[in-house]
Amino acid sequence: MRIFAALACLLALSSVARAQEAPAASAPPPLPAQQAYDAQRKSTALAVTLEALSPVAGVGAFYARDADAGLALAITSAVAAGAGVGAVFWLIHLDHQQESGVNRAFQDLEQGAAISLLATAAVVYVLSRVSGLVLAPQATHRFNADLRQGLGLPPPEPVVPFHALAPGPTLTLRF
Repeated sequence: MRIFAALACLLALSSVARAQEAPAASAPPPLPAQQAYDAQRKSTALAVTLEALSPVAGVGAFYARDADAGLALAITSAVAAGAGVGAVFWLIHLDHQQESGVNRAFQDLEQGAAISLLATAAVVYVLSRVSGLVLAPQATHRFNADLRQGLGLPPPEPVVPFHALAPGPTLTLRF
């Protein structure tokens, strides 16, 4: 309860502080294109949050209007989750059978296949989720850059190539 009270107090103080901020008198009014950009741009934080909270990968890409990548990730993660759930039910079914002889060998083979399917589905699901978390900010930045270019606005900051050079001895291997 104290945490919620502290959060409410901080939110109230931040809203009061924002209300007390005086607008800069020397700042020029924003251009209509800049206002349109500010109204339509996508939030990277929201894209990553949506991606992290959703059980299906690709929601952050959908938010950033990258439907192709979002759909591919959503299908991949949904198929992997379905295969994992199916493998679990298959293992539960095989667990309740008491076979002997040759049938036991087939049951062991089926259990191995079910465990392999479960492990593969888990790896594919985790990879699709990680790919979604990586893709969400990239898709958001790409959408915002395309929007900025479509509205005719300059880039937010000059693009300066960055070259890092670490002086010091170098090692050359020759075979």
